[in-house]
Amino acid sequence: MNAALFQSWIDAKRNEEAARAQRLEVEAQIIAVVGVKDEGVTSLEDDQFKVKTTGKVTRSVDTDAIQDVWEVLPDEVKKCFTWEAKLNTKEYRTLCSMRDDLAPHLNKYITSKPAKPSISIELKDA
Repeated sequence: MNAALFQSWIDAKRNEEAARAQRLEVEAQIIAVVGVKDEGVTSLEDDQFKVKTTGKVTRSVDTDAIQDVWEVLPDEVKKCFTWEAKLNTKEYRTLCSMRDDLAPHLNKYITSKPAKPSISIELKDA
């Protein structure tokens, strides 16, 4: 069988997780030395290195709530938002399988490309 190949994948995955944990630990130490702003860049230089830490804030919008009050919002507030259509994959698949006549119209607006396949391997007890 392909036991050696599958075991190699498991070993590589473990090594990757260990390396990631080590990198995150070192990053925490670097942040302790250099510092980090809530938002923006902090720099530190010495004879050999120029190190930058970048603080970021993730913001999300409650789309349903803002749509409920959109008409009464001032224009200045509206300018802070852009809109993006998102595909409901379940509905898309259902429509394509049930309505061949609508699928071509829908597919004009959708780009589909293969994603990276996922792999899951478990070592079974003998």
